[in-house]
Amino acid sequence: MLLAALGVAGCSSSAKPAAKQATAADVAPEADLLNRTWIVDKHILVKGSSVEGADARGFHGRTIEITAEGYTTPWQGACKAASRLLERRDLPALVEELGIKPTDAPVLQKFGFTEIVSEFRLQCTDREKAPPFLVYLSNDKAMTCYGGACYLLILF
Repeated sequence: MLLAALGVAGCSSSAKPAAKQATAADVAPEADLLNRTWIVDKHILVKGSSVEGADARGFHGRTIEITAEGYTTPWQGACKAASRLLERRDLPALVEELGIKPTDAPVLQKFGFTEIVSEFRLQCTDREKAPPFLVYLSNDKAMTCYGGACYLLILF
């Protein structure tokens, strides 16, 4: 009897961990678009940026891979497990908050951004003190900002 109980206990300890609980950000229509491979197409500099245009251009053509579980970026490397939050934002307020120059705001609209932008905040949970990775989606385009530049992303 004791051996049978130990056998059952041994089997239950090797059970798979519970699946990640889906959040609103995981099931939002935009999540399907987010979970792709993106290519840095172009950039715009923000107010007070210390980044030179040539340095930002060095990221053109680089890829960003986002999956339901994590992400890989040229700036933060690989994150195998990330939580995510979603907030829908007005483009003019976002432009002001990010410090995008007013003369560059039309670049976003020409690129394909509409008045409502979906902001995904991806927080790496498999390492300590990782800064959040923010991705802004509008239509089938995306943007992320890092080190004084906002990078405009297209689908791979």
